[in-house]
Amino acid sequence: MNDPFAEPSDTRQAILGAAFRALCEHGYANVTIQRIGDEFDKSPSLVYHHYDGKDDLLIDLLGFLLDEFEASIADGPVTGPPAGDDVPEVAPEEAFDRSAREQLDGYLTAAVAPASLDDEYAPDARFVTVMTELRSQAASEEAYRDHFDRSDRVFGEYLERLVREAAADVSGDGADPAGDERTVAASAVAATLQTFATGGMFRWATTNDGAWVEESRAGIDRYLEAMLPLVETTDSEE
Repeated sequence: MNDPFAEPSDTRQAILGAAFRALCEHGYANVTIQRIGDEFDKSPSLVYHHYDGKDDLLIDLLGFLLDEFEASIADGPVTGPPAGDDVPEVAPEEAFDRSAREQLDGYLTAAVAPASLDDEYAPDARFVTVMTELRSQAASEEAYRDHFDRSDRVFGEYLERLVREAAADVSGDGADPAGDERTVAASAVAATLQTFATGGMFRWATTNDGAWVEESRAGIDRYLEAMLPLVETTDSEE
């Protein structure tokens, strides 16, 4: 995974980049303001000037990354370049130059087998581990819970759009499966995928035996193959 802060545009981004690198190197438990300051190419005292503590800084880091991702998928289909003149560093055009089903597959693989991905824009194993550590803080820290509430909404909407686009590709003409009582909402399929991915991340990050990954992925792939032809492909459900 490329460093999304390789070329910071201001002091805030430089500090967030230092936090990102220190977090990926040391993990949540061992990252400190001092270690973040060690990654900062200006006076480490600036970190203390801008943030009250480690968690205050990491919440801002999470929010920045989510803001960039949300901007990159705003408006229009998610299988083409994002709208607007600029593509955020964390989500370049190349990351969207894939079919909806390929993006769904990449999302699911990143959750349960990130080490298998050979993609400079995909989250790597270390990033998935630290994100799992940060999400765990939401069990007792309201600020993290608020962030992951928002994160789940953003990714849920992204997945819903991907599911709808993948279903339209399956149907060939974008029409809803007429007259089929089993028609399902894209939001329901997206919620299932998101829950699978979240659970998969925790299992992958907290166990050594990865024998479950292949069978779990095969099962969720079968689910997608069965559901996509039944998904409503219009926006009427929203």
